[in-house]
Amino acid sequence: MHRFRSLFPRGEPELKDIINKALNAIPPSEVLRLTEKWIKMPNVTIDTWDLYSEQFYIVTTLSVLLVGSSLLWGFYLLRSVRRRKVIQGDLENQISFRKALSDSLPNPTYVVNWQGNVISHNSAFEHYFTADYYKNAMLPLENSDSPFKDVFSNAHEVTAETKENRTIYTQVFEIDNGIEKRCINHWHTLCNLPASDNAVYICGWQDITETRDLINALEVEKNKAIKATVAKSQFLATMSHEIRTPISSIMGFLELLSGSGLSKEQRVEAISLAYATGQSLLGLIGEILDVDKIESGNYQLQPQWVDIPTLVQNTCHSFGAIAASKSIALSCSSTFPEHYLVKIDPQAFKQVLSNLLSNALKFTTEGAVKITTSLVHIDDNHAVIKMTIMDSGSGLSQEEQQQLFKRYSQTSAGRQQTGSGLGLMICKELIKNMQGDLSLESHPGIGTTFTITIPVEISQQVATVEAKAEQPITLPEKLSILIADDHPTNRLLLKRQLNLLGYDVDEATDGVQALHKVSMQHYDLLITDVNMPNMDGFELTRKLREQNSSLPIWGLTANAQANEREKGLSCGMNLCLFKPLTLDVLKTHLSQLHQVAHIAPQYRHLDIEALKNNTANDLQLMQEILMTFQHETHKDLPAAFQALEAGDNRTFHQCIHRIHGAANILNLQKLINISHQLEITPVSDDSKPEILQLLNSVKEHIAELDQEIAVFCQKND
Repeated sequence: MHRFRSLFPRGEPELKDIINKALNAIPPSEVLRLTEKWIKMPNVTIDTWDLYSEQFYIVTTLSVLLVGSSLLWGFYLLRSVRRRKVIQGDLENQISFRKALSDSLPNPTYVVNWQGNVISHNSAFEHYFTADYYKNAMLPLENSDSPFKDVFSNAHEVTAETKENRTIYTQVFEIDNGIEKRCINHWHTLCNLPASDNAVYICGWQDITETRDLINALEVEKNKAIKATVAKSQFLATMSHEIRTPISSIMGFLELLSGSGLSKEQRVEAISLAYATGQSLLGLIGEILDVDKIESGNYQLQPQWVDIPTLVQNTCHSFGAIAASKSIALSCSSTFPEHYLVKIDPQAFKQVLSNLLSNALKFTTEGAVKITTSLVHIDDNHAVIKMTIMDSGSGLSQEEQQQLFKRYSQTSAGRQQTGSGLGLMICKELIKNMQGDLSLESHPGIGTTFTITIPVEISQQVATVEAKAEQPITLPEKLSILIADDHPTNRLLLKRQLNLLGYDVDEATDGVQALHKVSMQHYDLLITDVNMPNMDGFELTRKLREQNSSLPIWGLTANAQANEREKGLSCGMNLCLFKPLTLDVLKTHLSQLHQVAHIAPQYRHLDIEALKNNTANDLQLMQEILMTFQHETHKDLPAAFQALEAGDNRTFHQCIHRIHGAANILNLQKLINISHQLEITPVSDDSKPEILQLLNSVKEHIAELDQEIAVFCQKND
């Protein structure tokens, strides 16, 4: 029997009694049923899904939402990162591209912030300066050591108020790059940055030093061209007057002579005056040509051993008649030591002396003209010629003295006389070419003194240059002469001159006809114009020399340039003379032709007469000189060929210079001309064929000289 036990709080007996009575009232079967209900375990089935499905859905939904949002966020972040990387790559590419673009610019560029600090630049900026000056260039532009301090202050002044973009400001100034000061065209523009309140300057420059120098050079050349144009106009005006005046006189005299109303004395006087006027015209043309040769650098001095006192005395003597006609005392004194020769170009020296002496007599109306010559020794082989020409003429003011040596310059007194104003300018340049000096001292109303000093080589030998001039002229008794000229007037004049001297003359109108005549009969002399149709004088001479003709050939040319003469001599002419030929010139050269014919008819190239004069006719000394020349030349010529082949220009020119010097000593004109051409021809790949041709000409000529030397030595052994 089961009993129910209950617990009650103490002090509640009534409650206990009530509950006990209630329990006792429950039937035993009911009590048993209740007891079994608690004793036996019932089969209870619990449905978990029903219990937790709602929570599961909530959690799952939240989880899905969380994962989805995480995936979306991750995808967004990944996309953002990728986009950032792409943008960053593009930015780096842009930066690299702009850096490369900036560095590829040939002109320096740089960026400056508003405070004047250089924050960026290209490589051209850095390379423009040396290392030390690059440091200065990187200083703040307000720094006094910065090369851009003036630019920065100017930039602030220009842009501080407006702060406008895209306006480019330029400024030209000089900048020191550490090597030299350079002229630059600097530019700058203001650039406002969107993300900053401050702006920056984008700057750069272009080096215009060469451009500036070129502009300056062009300006100089422009001024020269303007001066040349003015000089040309002045030249034409001056020459027009100076040439037309004597031509008018000559035409006037010829017109008088064509009439029949003149007496014999008047006709002689007219002819004499016309001839003198023609000579003055030739002198003027000669001065013009001299100026051209001097200014172009083509005036070649030809130094010789000269007896200066004799040369000066003879020149003074030629002016004696002019001095006597004006009642002027012309005196010439010298303190030169006896038997002293100096090496100088006699023609140039005589031209200077003649010009100065002519001027002295021209501007002296009374009194005297004195010439004094002295020699100041330096050492045994060198000295200085000092010569003064003093007159008692009108004198010169300081202003006139400053203008005196300029082209076409004439004093106030000179404009009352005839003259081109070229003489003193030529004198100055000739003295300068001889390494000398020409000075003057003058006082108005008192007179003028010109002083010439020229350094020279000296030698104690017997003078020969002037002695030749003093020998009497002996003409050949009979000569058969052929003249070739395309101009009838020239042929007629030359024929009459030669007929007057007693010679038979045959004529040819061009080189072809002359070549045919020479092949058909014997002539003792050919005188040919160098410029003719069909075949000129040069080609005619070459063809005759190719036929081994020893016929003496004289070339005639109106071109007084030195290279024209050299061209004639190099092609085989014996002489190249300038028109017009006077009777005196013809007599002189015909006399020399006669002397050569009688002294050594077998010598075409050796100047035996000059050799005799230089050795006082000492045959043994003459042979020694010729043998020494032969020996040294046979060493120098092969050495010149080898040096040319090896590219040794210095040795080549030394060899040619020795050959040229030896040829000068023996007066071997053809060898002198060829070796001189070799000396002045620059050695290059383009000129080598010409040089080889000239060297072969020297070789052939030396072979001919060897034969003549052998004949001379055998004859005088």
